[in-house]
Amino acid sequence: MKFLKQHLDSIYFYLSLSFLVGLACSKFLMSASLILHALLFIVAGDYTVFIQRLRSNQWLFVLLAFWGIHALSLLWSSDVHEGWNALRVRISVVSLPLLYIGTLPFHQKHLTRYVLILLLTIATVISLNVLHYWYLLQQNLALDIRQLSWFGSHIRFGILVAFSGILAFNLWKNKLLSTLWLVTYLIFTGLYTLYSQTLSAYLSASVVLLIIAYDVIRSTRFFREIALGVIVLIGLVGGLVIQVIVTPNPTCGTFASAEEAITAWSLRSDLPLDRLDRKGQGLMRTAERYLCAKKEPITAESIKKLSQRDVLNIENGFTSEHSVQGGLWSRIEELKFELHEAKDPNGHSLLQRIEYWKTAWAVIQDHPLLGVGIGDINREMEAKYIETGSLLTPENRHRSHNMYLTTWMGVGVFGVLLMLWGIGYFGWIGIKEQHLVLLAFCVIVFATMCLEDSLETQAGASFVGFFTAILCGRAGRTAWTTKNY
Repeated sequence: MKFLKQHLDSIYFYLSLSFLVGLACSKFLMSASLILHALLFIVAGDYTVFIQRLRSNQWLFVLLAFWGIHALSLLWSSDVHEGWNALRVRISVVSLPLLYIGTLPFHQKHLTRYVLILLLTIATVISLNVLHYWYLLQQNLALDIRQLSWFGSHIRFGILVAFSGILAFNLWKNKLLSTLWLVTYLIFTGLYTLYSQTLSAYLSASVVLLIIAYDVIRSTRFFREIALGVIVLIGLVGGLVIQVIVTPNPTCGTFASAEEAITAWSLRSDLPLDRLDRKGQGLMRTAERYLCAKKEPITAESIKKLSQRDVLNIENGFTSEHSVQGGLWSRIEELKFELHEAKDPNGHSLLQRIEYWKTAWAVIQDHPLLGVGIGDINREMEAKYIETGSLLTPENRHRSHNMYLTTWMGVGVFGVLLMLWGIGYFGWIGIKEQHLVLLAFCVIVFATMCLEDSLETQAGASFVGFFTAILCGRAGRTAWTTKNY
């Protein structure tokens, strides 16, 4: 026990480092390191120091209140089992800051190790993901870009990759990373982000790049002129992208003779043209869109001219060669189709999200003050889908994919206000103290919560909890910025 207490700080650090590595690639590693960390604290921890650190970080009690409201809502939840599961996932948002701020020494050298190990882990996982996905493509097993993420959540890893850019930049500012390595890392992760087709990752990467650009040019002589130029450039590029998205493609027709098309297709494929492709979409419509993208007549003769690769692409549910290759243009193509041509929301992420948001808001309007209880969100959403006659099929009827709406539904308006206060408070500290990593974290959390149920999964709750712990505490902020708080 004496040896354990003498080396406890080092053990705590390496356990938290293991958790960070697990955040990028292994749920088991996350859980095991956190449980062991907590057990060691219970057995050999210094409770006096723990309490002192909690008192010097009183915002932790607001975090506890946020989780407490969720626990209290079990009183008006009819499905207590579902409620306990939701609380179990969300506990990482509270337990990680409490445990790490209460036990970790937070030295600058430790934070440097965190970042270096995380960057190396991310680069390794990206490489493995790409190799695995390339193998799937060669075997015609790649049906969805989410298969690119081999080790866990596609969206969560995409956000982590984007956020890591500001961590690499922080190392460079502290002269711990060369300019060559910084540029190489940003290009490497940037290309991966573009290929991943993850909207939340695009949004996160944009936040990181804007903050980096601001910090690089703010000390230059012509800061205002350069800043104005960057703003104009962003406006022009953004306007161009919006113009491309809102401009409908030429109308894509249909086969003049469905019977002739079915016959021609049967000579090329074992999948019937009047059934579904491997993504569960109508195969005939997939074939029509694919021919349209190739600027070929939508006829039986065009089917006969398709290469075997084209046939496999259509069978796998790809509507163009761009969608097979992935990347930003593929995402833009899909958005254009959803906005201008799709009538059925099923299978289309944007249209499905709009249905989720509308349904969630309808539930909130019925229970605006206290919500329906943390355990009854699924039940109330399903009831509202049925009541409103939603076009979504049962397998596509999910929660809101918006953390603010989900929180409001579950625990009422006070839960949302606490969440917004926390994000806004630390975002303001990031601006005031020029703590760019904290600022980027807060903006990314705020923005991605508009598109995702960020605290509804273990990966999402762990991401928020871990970086809240190492960025927001007084000792942690001093180690990041070298300022005394």
